[in-house]
Amino acid sequence: MAVLMVTGCTSTASDGHRAPLSSPPAQAAPPGTPTAVPPATGNPRTPPQLSAAEETFIRAGGEKAPRTFPEIPHIGQGTLEVGVICSGSGTVDVTVGSIVNYTVVCANGDPGQLNEVGLRRSRNNVTVSVTTRTSGIWGLSVGWTKDSVTPG
Repeated sequence: MAVLMVTGCTSTASDGHRAPLSSPPAQAAPPGTPTAVPPATGNPRTPPQLSAAEETFIRAGGEKAPRTFPEIPHIGQGTLEVGVICSGSGTVDVTVGSIVNYTVVCANGDPGQLNEVGLRRSRNNVTVSVTTRTSGIWGLSVGWTKDSVTPG
C-alpha cells in the first residue's frame, strides 16, 4: 500500500510510505515504491480532480463542517484515489475505512493532496469521514481504477 502527498501535508498509511507529490509521474515502479500523481486542484470550493479514476464515489467541495459520507458498497482490487484540498489555517483529517487515514495541513494557495492507495483485495461497506479543524473550507474526491499502483 502506498500513500503519496504534496509537500507540506502529512499522511499515514499502514506501511508508513510517504513521498513528495511534486516529482514527475513514474513510468514503472518496483514493489513498494510510491508513484507520483498530478496534484489536486487549488480551489477547495471545487472537488479535487482525480487523474485516473474510472469510478468516482465521492465529490464534495466548499465544505466547512466535519462529515461522514454514505458507505461505499464495494471497492474492487486496484487503486483507490483520494484527493483533498483545504484553505485557511488548521488541518483536515480523512479516514477511508480501515484502508488509510491521513492529515492534510491547510494553507491558502496550497495545491492540496492527492493519494493513490494500492488495494490487493476488494473491500465492502467502506465509510469515508472527514474531521476538520480549519478556519477555511475543504473539498474531497474519492475514486477507483482497476489498475494497481503496486505490482502483484
